[in-house]
Amino acid sequence: MLASLVAVISPGPAFLALSHAAVNRPRTEALLFGLGLATIAVFWCALALFGLTAIFVYVPWLYTVLKLAGGCYLLYLAIHLWRGAREDLPVTHVAPQRGYRAFFSACIINLTNPKAVLFAGSVLLAIFPADITILHKILILLTLFCIEMSLYGMLVFWLSQPVVRQTYHRLKRWIDRTAGVVLGSLGLKFLMSRG
Repeated sequence: MLASLVAVISPGPAFLALSHAAVNRPRTEALLFGLGLATIAVFWCALALFGLTAIFVYVPWLYTVLKLAGGCYLLYLAIHLWRGAREDLPVTHVAPQRGYRAFFSACIINLTNPKAVLFAGSVLLAIFPADITILHKILILLTLFCIEMSLYGMLVFWLSQPVVRQTYHRLKRWIDRTAGVVLGSLGLKFLMSRG
């Protein structure tokens, strides 16, 4: 569980995207974004625990396709952040259905996030023995989900505080462009890495 905690709080596409959602969107929408990230993280872990990540060993091009899709999506997000850095945030709240888009957008980020796949397929499998029962596997997945949602919830709560949002609004141009560069670098790294 400590490994899961470290994986969640280490900077990566999911962490950066959730941070951006928390300061830019209503709290409910940011929490739905976190729910999407947690759902797919648990999905990858379930695949690993139940042996389905072996598909990547037997069909290596599938992992390559996933990695390339993730790199392209991160570049898309980076360009979107860079271009929108000078724009003011909208004063009105977004329509409720936008929250569902936040959930699905987060799902796409973690579906194409090699960091999530590698954590599930290597770290998680190295920690737990192969012969654990189905009940233990379900308990592990529930615990992972609780860890993810607790940390994402705390992050959203903290970043959605008025003082933090005001600071973000003052520094929006630089924060968004820095986040764009980081996401773009991660995207390029995914596209250029061979393994």
